[in-house]
Amino acid sequence: MTTTLALAARLRGMDDAVLTETLRRRSYRRTGIADFFDLADALLDADSLQRALAPLDRIHLGALLVLGRAATPLTAAETAALLAAEPATAQTDPEDVHAALRDLADALLVQPAEDSAYGVYDAVTAQLDAWPSQGLPSPGDLLGTPPPPALAPVPDTERPFTDRLAAERAFESVTAVSELLAELGREGARRLQKGGLALPAVKRLAEALSVEADVVPVAVSAAERAGLVAVDDGMWLPTETASAWSHSPTPARWRALAAAWLDALPADLRALLTLRSRAAWGDSLREHVAWLYPAAVEEAQERVDAHTRLAEWLGVTAHQAPSSAGTALVEEGTDAATTAMAAQYPAEVDRVYLQHDLTIVSPGPLAPEIESRLRGMAEVESRALASTFRISAASVDRALTAGETADGIREFLAAISLTGLPQPVDYLIQDAAERHGRVRVHEVAGAEGVRSAVRSEDRTLLRTIQVDQALGSLRLAPGADGELVSRFPRDVVFWALSDARYPVVAEDAEGNEVTLRRQRIAHPSAASEHDRDAELVARLRQAEADAGDDTGERWLARQLDLAVRARQPIVIEVAMPDGRVVDYLLEPTGVGGGRLRGRDRAADIERTLPLSSVRGVRPAPES
Repeated sequence: MTTTLALAARLRGMDDAVLTETLRRRSYRRTGIADFFDLADALLDADSLQRALAPLDRIHLGALLVLGRAATPLTAAETAALLAAEPATAQTDPEDVHAALRDLADALLVQPAEDSAYGVYDAVTAQLDAWPSQGLPSPGDLLGTPPPPALAPVPDTERPFTDRLAAERAFESVTAVSELLAELGREGARRLQKGGLALPAVKRLAEALSVEADVVPVAVSAAERAGLVAVDDGMWLPTETASAWSHSPTPARWRALAAAWLDALPADLRALLTLRSRAAWGDSLREHVAWLYPAAVEEAQERVDAHTRLAEWLGVTAHQAPSSAGTALVEEGTDAATTAMAAQYPAEVDRVYLQHDLTIVSPGPLAPEIESRLRGMAEVESRALASTFRISAASVDRALTAGETADGIREFLAAISLTGLPQPVDYLIQDAAERHGRVRVHEVAGAEGVRSAVRSEDRTLLRTIQVDQALGSLRLAPGADGELVSRFPRDVVFWALSDARYPVVAEDAEGNEVTLRRQRIAHPSAASEHDRDAELVARLRQAEADAGDDTGERWLARQLDLAVRARQPIVIEVAMPDGRVVDYLLEPTGVGGGRLRGRDRAADIERTLPLSSVRGVRPAPES
């Protein structure tokens, strides 16, 4: 019999840091807890136990059941031997049983005993016995239902098709994340307070990624897990590592995404997928998960679906069958998986076709360093193994704004072109360079309500800007020297004009051109969460410290009161007149008048003991 008294003593004797970390694993009521007995009561409350028991798999549940049936605590070996005789756990590795018992002890569901044995708390056994009344499996069903049969591996004849499809999806996922980073670098996406993205942001990102709207959250999830995006001040933005990732070869970029997926797998799911690394992960996996987590079927399946859905998008699987790279990923790790996936990729190219209609066609995946610079001076029209870009006056102006020069753009395009530099492209670059800087924005100091000004020698162009409805939010108004003034900062005005495709440059206080960098980088700060568990432990320790010399008496009184209410046998350590300390096994019946009354089981008599002689109380050993 392992009771509240045993748990209270265990909690009181734990290191504060260990106790705090242990409590974080449990959901329990925090009101009305004044001492460790109250905390033990809260942890053994039916609602708290149900929350702790429901997510457990059959090995953990089976271990609790056999411990509950035993008359005395059991070792891991004894527990494994009993589980081996049950249909549900017949094939369980003894090491897994040992690990399960440690997990259960850490979760405060079993009590470590002498000789590396474990005993289950009575309240845990009672809660499992009550499951049938809640529509959950009975103890007999939990131990008596064998697992679904193992599936045969995916035939080798299907492997080439699976690998080709997986490689296509892997390439598409890398492309999508690349586009996501580029778009979030241009303009962040606001995260809703309840999580997720606002609908306008989803539509904008879906268009930028050339995917359906329901793919956007998957891409964001993959990028977040890989540390490429994060939330800063409520906005999804690229992180500092995003730039290095974007300039890496395609296999290396896929490796980062696949490694993040693998690292995010819970240990139980990772073990399960490793066992099924050559079999389909579809309905059969969901069936096995439903058997494995009998008290939380829907929740377990949703958790698995989230990981397998991302695996399908990344090319770890194709039509729920593991690809060669997927098998290598769960069996050997990311290096082997990347090697397998890279073998399916087309070679990267560093040359393109520049055409007279101002389009640029890449005959294959562009080398990252080429693509990155090309994107700075041309718009992406389509992304696939062969991508198409278009150069325009606005895109060239954007490149000039970012620090490129007309000669630098010509030299770069000529170097990567397989068709030379077409004359229309050359004319476009020249014309854009001549127009660039016709509109200039600078800061204004000392003017009340004015923070920036826009100037241009082309008065007609200034009037066009002033009446442009797309710029109405800037509240541009005529100012001194024929300028337009705004109450917004220079950078805000600059980027608004740039987005509206005006040939704008920014100036410093001396009138020199400055290059502005628009891309914001996420610098998320660690949220300072309210640690209620640590506060509770500190409060309980402080209460004992405040009690001073009375702590021992109060602890004894609570032990005896709990034992009387529960009619729980306890061992009383009593100091005798001759100095000896004698143990009495009593079933206490009452405390009053400074005396303890109870039945001595060994002598089969009623005893009355002075509380002043009681030196200690401990739970009775199980028999």
